[in-house]
Amino acid sequence: MKVLKIILGIVALVVVLGAVYLMTLPDTYRVERSITINASGEVVMSSIANFKEWENWSPWKAKDPEAKYTYEGPEMGEGAKMSWVTSLPPDNESQIGEGSMTVTGQNGNESVNYDLAFIKPWEMGSKGGFNLSADEGGNTVVNWWDEGGLPFLMRPMGSQMDAWIGPDFEEGLAKLKAYCESKKPEGPSNDFVVEEVVVEAIPYLSMTDSCTVEMISESLGKMYGAIMGHCGENQVESAGAPFAIYHSWDGKATRVEAGIPLAEAIKGTDAIESKTLYAGNALKLVYMGPYDQGEVAHNAVADYAEANGKEIVGPPWEVYVTDPGNEPDPNKYITEIYYPIN
Repeated sequence: MKVLKIILGIVALVVVLGAVYLMTLPDTYRVERSITINASGEVVMSSIANFKEWENWSPWKAKDPEAKYTYEGPEMGEGAKMSWVTSLPPDNESQIGEGSMTVTGQNGNESVNYDLAFIKPWEMGSKGGFNLSADEGGNTVVNWWDEGGLPFLMRPMGSQMDAWIGPDFEEGLAKLKAYCESKKPEGPSNDFVVEEVVVEAIPYLSMTDSCTVEMISESLGKMYGAIMGHCGENQVESAGAPFAIYHSWDGKATRVEAGIPLAEAIKGTDAIESKTLYAGNALKLVYMGPYDQGEVAHNAVADYAEANGKEIVGPPWEVYVTDPGNEPDPNKYITEIYYPIN
């Protein structure tokens, strides 16, 4: 009996010491990796926020090519959902289990967050997302993160999460980089890639002018200067690259509207209007090259619309991603071209 009490005492001590040890371990984990991609934030975000695009770069696609994927909700943005069921047996190291990922929020081309829920081989949930920012060279820096809580008895796993998940993030980001950069045309003579995207409404300040084609750059420069001066007086900063909406164009003259995007709307003046940019479906093309050679890119969008039965329902706009003051080579200017469609 005495021996039994000693054994029970030892067991109790081990349990207590184990519990004390577990209490010292973190009850959460966080894994994150980053990469720089030579493509615009719009190109990168459209490849992330649209789950159907994941098949082009997901690190888990190659592990289980026959896995079944289903999609629910909108194509992009909050509520978009991707679910999957592995095709492999439980003892296969490459099997990706069963679960789902749901977008919980998207902030334009700056960030997108998701909830991740596994059903098999065990139930577990986490939160993650992607944060995008532009560097001085016009590239997009992508940070992929995931974090979650650890049940009391699973706390020792916390130190291993980075080693388990990190390599997958690294592989996925490398594939994302290759995929996005392959979508970006290298110059005006190359084939263009037209995408069908959904754009969000954004507030902006606007000025409009009618001028000859040769005077577009000078006219836009003056209008952008006036708008930025108004922003400075109101102590607000732009929330993205400047853009121009072309309301009319006959090859000789144009009616062009200069726009500066804002995080929140502010009042305009007699000359400067406060507006909201179009929201909805659009055709998008990323063009690299001199501004005065961009007509071939616009023609490529028009050809795509005709070939695919898309009705253009409004004036196009160009987003000038590259600051000519920071890039002396016009062949490296990046312009995003949008055409609203039904």
